[in-house]
Amino acid sequence: MSDLEGVEARIAELEEQKSSLINEIKKNYGRIRYKKYEEKALEPFLKETEDIRVGPVRKRLRQLEFKIATQAYTPQIERKLVKEVKKVEGELEKLRAVEKARRKKKLVAQDIIDCETRITEIEDQLKGMRSELKELYGRLKTLKSGKKHGVVFGEKPDDMVSMEDIVVFEDNRVRDEEGNVE
Repeated sequence: MSDLEGVEARIAELEEQKSSLINEIKKNYGRIRYKKYEEKALEPFLKETEDIRVGPVRKRLRQLEFKIATQAYTPQIERKLVKEVKKVEGELEKLRAVEKARRKKKLVAQDIIDCETRITEIEDQLKGMRSELKELYGRLKTLKSGKKHGVVFGEKPDDMVSMEDIVVFEDNRVRDEEGNVE
């Protein structure tokens, strides 16, 4: 494979990678847009329920369950505690929507951050690819123009003589006794 074909193959490979990375960026921007809409949709409900506290209800339920499990009661007291547990579970069931919305907001925010991070990584990769492509396109242009004018770039054939073989370089610099250039 000649140098020209190698450069063209590498350019094609980089262009394909660049295209797939650009498509991935587009998908991530679409996902960010969707997640921001989702976030906006959650905001009114979260504002409405921001003063509701789920933690104390959950804690009360755990305390009741622990009390029932560890302490010996008469059947009447135990039934009363079970009824209270069911009542607290009912309250907690009503609060599940609030809890779910709060968790969803955190996940949506994290998804947005992940997408933005990925976009930054891809842009860094693209920057490197673009510089390499620029270099390869310059090299390709040189190779094609040389081919057009009959010049062959690359390794020199065995029968070619270099300038070093023909010309003797003279050193006119002044040296001291130790051979150092002054």
